[in-house]
Amino acid sequence: MEFTPVHRLIETSPAIRLLASQHAAFVLFFLHRQFKGDTDAGSAIDHDDLRERLSLFQQDLREDGFVELASPADTYLTAWSDQGWLRRFLTSDSKLPKYQLTRHAEDALRFVDSLLTRQSRFVGTESRLRLVIETLTDIVRGASTDPDRRLEELRRQRDEVQRQIDEIAAGGVVRTYKDAELRDRFQTALELLKTLQGDFRAVEDRFAEIAREVHSQTQTLQSPRGRILSNALDAEELVRKEDEGVSFYAFVAFLFSPRQQEHLRGVLVELAKLESLREDRDGLRRVRGMLPALLAEAENVLRQNGRLSETLRRLLDTDSIDHRRRLAEVLREAKSAAASLFHDVQNDPAEFPSPEIGLEVATMRTPRSIFSRSFWSAPQTLASEAIDAEVDLRAATDASMKLAALERLEWRQMRTALAELADRQSVVSFQEIVAHRPPRAGMVELIGWLQIAHQDGHSIDESAHETILVDLPATRGSGAPVRTRVRVPVVRFQRDRVVRVLGPGPAKPR
Repeated sequence: MEFTPVHRLIETSPAIRLLASQHAAFVLFFLHRQFKGDTDAGSAIDHDDLRERLSLFQQDLREDGFVELASPADTYLTAWSDQGWLRRFLTSDSKLPKYQLTRHAEDALRFVDSLLTRQSRFVGTESRLRLVIETLTDIVRGASTDPDRRLEELRRQRDEVQRQIDEIAAGGVVRTYKDAELRDRFQTALELLKTLQGDFRAVEDRFAEIAREVHSQTQTLQSPRGRILSNALDAEELVRKEDEGVSFYAFVAFLFSPRQQEHLRGVLVELAKLESLREDRDGLRRVRGMLPALLAEAENVLRQNGRLSETLRRLLDTDSIDHRRRLAEVLREAKSAAASLFHDVQNDPAEFPSPEIGLEVATMRTPRSIFSRSFWSAPQTLASEAIDAEVDLRAATDASMKLAALERLEWRQMRTALAELADRQSVVSFQEIVAHRPPRAGMVELIGWLQIAHQDGHSIDESAHETILVDLPATRGSGAPVRTRVRVPVVRFQRDRVVRVLGPGPAKPR
């Protein structure tokens, strides 16, 4: 530890200012209760909602005899945003701002929470030591390129598993963790989870910083457009290659895997059944909300990356917009000149016996390489042989009846059903939307959901597939719906991509 970084941190860190502020205890308690207590970590709260909660908190303080936080609630929300403890931002679906914890507030809350945890609970060391040893062993094993060493390690693991299998088969006794060991490992997992949820802010802030720099350079024209674009792309690529970026995108790929999500849900169900953890209700509640909270955090970071991509896209579109604007001006001038000439000819035909009309267009020559042209190939010739064919009237009639029996897709109702699910969770799977709104038009409705996902820009992973169970409507003359297995690409409907249907008019994007 060196003096200069420590001094700079103490003087400039918003987290230190929060811990040293006059109302630190009240601010920390309120932020923890709103963003870490009843709601999922990382979730954003509307301005009116957070202001009302703060007003109620201030009223409770006055009833308990405290005179702190006596100013209006809006004053404190603005001040906390200016101090760097809350992130105030606008979304496309709301005219009012929303609030979210910054990474500095996350650091302060995690520091206080760690001190309280050490004072109120036992300090487990065995699980931490085991975790350290396993992590170091995994590093050594993953860094080795020696095949003999890797085979030796795999054989050792195989022998250890076989030994445990033989012990259980011989005696029928399974060694389990003691209650203290279970609680120790559970606390270690909780601390890692809290740290993980707070660490997302670093990647999110980095993407936001790059987006602000690009937007600022674009507005002030400090640099040529090509240099701005080059710097932005280099910075984005650097973030992806840095340790935080590499780890984050690997985390997203792992977390958004349907198989991993299903495995995690199964683990959480089994975890809630353990008697030794029944007393730790707060820890169990936090673990149960782990998956939605992590998905929300990942969604926030991806949204920041999306804002950067949108800024770059607007920057690239500037040239094409200028060309279209100039072309429109030239066309208007040509039309005006032609109309003026036509008017003069009509008024005095003798003065304009044979007007010479021409158009000169000033443009830049674009060099093209001859190697960009494709090679010449002879055109295809089609054989024109007369083929005698008989029309199967029965088959044609059956096909026409099937075509007439197809039902129209209710796009508005489908989008409304998707919006209802998206209001409850940030990511909706294909299976969830089909279970929420069973198909009414048969297999074609499943294709309709894929069309909605493609049109609205939802996540479609064509390299992976999943099998869903659907009850398709019965055919004419049959009885109950038919249970069918359908193999479809992995689709994830995202809340910020959902198109909201407002009234009888056209659908509007959220």
